[in-house]
Amino acid sequence: MSRTKGWVIGVVLVAGIWCAGVAGRARINGSVAAPSAAQTKMKHATGTTDTSGVMYFSHEETAEALKESLVLDDRVPETNYRVAIYHRDKGGEVEVHEKDTDVFYIVEGSAIFVTGGTVTGGKEIEAGEFRGGTLQGGVERKLSKGDVIVIPAKVAHWYKEVSQPITYFGVKVR
Repeated sequence: MSRTKGWVIGVVLVAGIWCAGVAGRARINGSVAAPSAAQTKMKHATGTTDTSGVMYFSHEETAEALKESLVLDDRVPETNYRVAIYHRDKGGEVEVHEKDTDVFYIVEGSAIFVTGGTVTGGKEIEAGEFRGGTLQGGVERKLSKGDVIVIPAKVAHWYKEVSQPITYFGVKVR
């Protein structure tokens, strides 16, 4: 891994942990939607874990993950984080996480990403997790390779439009 990539990933992780306690605001009304098939059926990486709990994922395994979504570590609630590589070729659903901060590092592609605003017509799909509906207002950004975005807990967010298939490294911190 190059020194620059290592530095960026380090910044992403530190920013995610730092922002884990930051509270944003989103208003939820109405109902609709459920998690997408991609969210519920993501493949899990094998990797290796040593006796101290350190996890390692080889470049061969992560290279495969860059082609499709892959969970690297998902032991919530035993840990306060989740690590995955996501791939999207189209927009998604509006999301709000009551407890989780999302930290995304864009590896490839570009998309219009909206944060903040008011959610109308979303549904609580599990405790503290809201999906679907529409998002009124908010800040629209074009995300592309090399960008990092940190979305604090309780802030609505949405991949509105994907112009080039997008792959991103995500850390969810609780």
